[in-house]
Amino acid sequence: MLGLAKTQSRGLKLEIVPYAAVNAAIFNQDRKILLTRRDPAIREGGKWCLPGGHLDGGEDWVSAIRREILEETGLVIKKQELAGIYSDPSLTVTESPLRHTGHYAQFLVALFIVTEWQGEVRQTKEVDAWDWFDAQTLPAPMIKSHPIRVHDSFQFNGTVFVR
Repeated sequence: MLGLAKTQSRGLKLEIVPYAAVNAAIFNQDRKILLTRRDPAIREGGKWCLPGGHLDGGEDWVSAIRREILEETGLVIKKQELAGIYSDPSLTVTESPLRHTGHYAQFLVALFIVTEWQGEVRQTKEVDAWDWFDAQTLPAPMIKSHPIRVHDSFQFNGTVFVR
């Protein structure tokens, strides 16, 4: 491990630990993107974001995106395409330590474009609201790392973004 650390206001240094994660840019027939609002009970509650989450141990990227989208939206993914890989520490390192571990997280994210799915979007225990948005009318507040992913999703032309 590189021993990366982030200094807190009291001068303490806490480790930054990488976490593999996935997001989905789900587009409807009107070329609007699905965004969800995080339930207030979870980290960064009340903020809008692309649906997704962490990989479970032993899980691959495609299984993770399909599981997370089902859990968060009720949709069953039928077709996905890798659109981006995101690791820029200025966007992906948490602003405060995680409550359950006490260290900062750096989310290493694979973004998938989803254009084919089954089912209807529904509210879940992690999502208290959802809606479809065009590129010019995004909701606020959003998780700080998500606007670039949303922008990239609308611009995606088959070449994977690496940021």
